[in-house]
Amino acid sequence: MPLRLQLRYPHRPAESHILFEGKDYLLGRADDCDIIIDDPQVSRYHARLEARTGNWTLIDHNSQNGCFSGSDRINKLHLARRAEITLGPVNCYFEQVPHRQVTAESSFRQWRSRFVDTATEQLFRETSLNRLLMSATETLSTILSSDRAAVIFLDEQGDISRCSGFPQWMNGEQFTGSRTAIQQALSTNAPVVLSKVSADPLLSHAKSVIKNHIQALLCYPVTYRDQVVAVLYADSTAEQRSFLDTDLVIVRAFARQLSMALQVQDLERRLSTLQAI
Repeated sequence: MPLRLQLRYPHRPAESHILFEGKDYLLGRADDCDIIIDDPQVSRYHARLEARTGNWTLIDHNSQNGCFSGSDRINKLHLARRAEITLGPVNCYFEQVPHRQVTAESSFRQWRSRFVDTATEQLFRETSLNRLLMSATETLSTILSSDRAAVIFLDEQGDISRCSGFPQWMNGEQFTGSRTAIQQALSTNAPVVLSKVSADPLLSHAKSVIKNHIQALLCYPVTYRDQVVAVLYADSTAEQRSFLDTDLVIVRAFARQLSMALQVQDLERRLSTLQAI
């Protein structure tokens, strides 16, 4: 049975790999590894995965920082249907998945790209900012398969000025997402994507993260006229949920399209004002 390996880094999106029986896989920092784990605390050749008679096994390659299952250092471990191993600071989640699920997930990724193209066409047809926000939020929720996703407009101080999403968590003072992550994306004009919020030295101590048990989050800035005017926000309170590098790619593309839609709407508003003079 194929094995899904999800690498969860402390300060970047997670990576997902599908491994198939019939060959061994070398894990490590070196460029010639089958699965490259880009972290200085991971050895060049850290561990090996092999499948024999349908069973997957992880074997340590005398790595400097070792392989850990919980607090126990291991040299060899037969993986159960689901397993979690730590290599340096990187959490590795293993799950055996049937071939039909691998095929379905591949089809979803292809469908997602086509869906964004179709949704973008709808954005350019919207004449109301409220409807544009609602349409954008529905698209974001769909492409991330998340019900905690929203487009958030910011005022000049970076505070939430207009939200689109589910009222129970997106409504002004009742907002239960991470304002700290939003402020960070705003100040740096760079995405904040964490697959394990508890590993981040800043956000792990944020009151909103602790209070609302946020496990993973994605916050992507949307710029207009070289200024961050909104963020695409999503988070999860589920421990097994993470945001992947492939999620970041599709969200980046959608953020660009949303920025263009805002420009078009602003241009049409300006033209209407001129025509009324």
